[in-house]
Amino acid sequence: MTNSKVLLFDLGNVLLPIDLDLTFKGFAKYSSKYSFEEIKKITHELGLWEAYESGNQSEDEFRSFLKKELHLICTKEQFDEAFNALLLDIPVESYLTLQQFKPNFKSLNLLSNTSSIHSNIYFKNNIGPNGENLFDLFDQIFLSYELGLVKPDALIYQKVAENLQVDYKDIIFFDDNAANIETALNLGIQAILINPNTSLLQITNTLSNYVDE
Repeated sequence: MTNSKVLLFDLGNVLLPIDLDLTFKGFAKYSSKYSFEEIKKITHELGLWEAYESGNQSEDEFRSFLKKELHLICTKEQFDEAFNALLLDIPVESYLTLQQFKPNFKSLNLLSNTSSIHSNIYFKNNIGPNGENLFDLFDQIFLSYELGLVKPDALIYQKVAENLQVDYKDIIFFDDNAANIETALNLGIQAILINPNTSLLQITNTLSNYVDE
């Protein structure tokens, strides 16, 4: 029996394991001024990726901007390799979990703060048991750089709800960022804060309650 709720998933540390430290360490190798710890601190405090992830910088503009801010001396290829280092392998269990629950809900969707450089990599991951692509399971995919907004801006949830043609109360949302969850909850979305170490177990337990109703 199909539930009237729609599912909305974040990607990083929910379905796709990531390790940001790998990227900060990668950039530190090419920085003439900053250590790994300093790059990590500067990136977070100044939100150096936000303009790019919200679609306000092109790939080349982002590379130039970050090279200047972090004093990086590297080629385009070296930059992209370091920037993509945070992306780990998508487990087949992510595919199987979504495949299992998708028929029980109105639709299955993705909402991610991300970039074109990263999406060019993870969209190529075919991790289903027969080589299926995880992203083919989604009915709609919402990416921050295409929407021109980033979470936790309430407007990004408004755009998603309008596109899905549902009320906030009919959305079940999974994200690993507390600020993103807080905004969603304030709008009336059922939002579940994910612990990256137990992500799929949390998803399974939450959705099983709907299937068993």
